[in-house]
Amino acid sequence: MKAWWQQLNLREQRLVMAMSAVIAVFVLYGLIWQPLNESIAASKLKLERQQTLLAWVEENTQRYQQAKRNGAMNSSSASLSSIVNRTSRTNDITITRMQPQGDDLQVWIDEISFNQLLSWLEQLASRENLQVKNIDLSSADQEGVVRVRRLQLGKS
Repeated sequence: MKAWWQQLNLREQRLVMAMSAVIAVFVLYGLIWQPLNESIAASKLKLERQQTLLAWVEENTQRYQQAKRNGAMNSSSASLSSIVNRTSRTNDITITRMQPQGDDLQVWIDEISFNQLLSWLEQLASRENLQVKNIDLSSADQEGVVRVRRLQLGKS
């Protein structure tokens, strides 16, 4: 290699050195600088998304805790039958019969859409802190409609 270098005239040596410098710059840029900058940009974007998610979680946690406190106060002061009557009216559900069973309440409904029943039960569980202790369903004549033979609700 040294013999080859000495064999070149001064002008060719300068040209080879200049090309070596240009190639070195491109190699450094392509293999080190550019991937590093892309990684930093991706990390910044990920950090921004995580901070946005954190802000959303904190905001909704406060809403949830406030709603939970308000819901717990509302449901603890009202009786089971008044909660069931109120929520059934707002969900347009006709209750056939209600009967207290110790601390629980048994409910009968002639016909109700299954999806409407599930929505109502979810509302009772999440907003009113009631739990379904027992349920007995049978299918009705129409598709997607059920009869609630017995639904036992209690406070959780």
